[in-house]
Amino acid sequence: MAKRPNPRAIRAARTYTVEEAAIAVGVSIGTIRSWVKSGLPLMRSRRPFLILGDSLRSFLEDRAKASKAPLQQDQLYCLTCKAGRRPMGLMVDCIPQTAKTVRLLGLCDACGGTCNRMISRSKIDHFSEIFCVAIKEGPRA
Repeated sequence: MAKRPNPRAIRAARTYTVEEAAIAVGVSIGTIRSWVKSGLPLMRSRRPFLILGDSLRSFLEDRAKASKAPLQQDQLYCLTCKAGRRPMGLMVDCIPQTAKTVRLLGLCDACGGTCNRMISRSKIDHFSEIFCVAIKEGPRA
């Protein structure tokens, strides 16, 4: 999966050419051009066309906010449907990830694909009231 561009890599007070913006954000020139077609404003008064750093930063932040998928309490994120879904039979596996987090893993009720949700270890009891949780042993970080 591709890494999301970091809006903080852009200096707000600077102007960028399409090529400079692509290098600063770490994407291709074609990606910047497609962003321009989808609403990234350009300064078109003369060539080369310039992109205001502040405009690019706010464009990337808006795209990141739009891609967020808030989940309800009884939902996991389905990787196939790309949406929040209830797991089949509300059954999930609890797999340790780090010292402070675990992953809830289940099967999507709509498509049968893999659903998951990262939660804090302190919230396992709360989610045990909602789901039928099977705690799996695994490597602890």
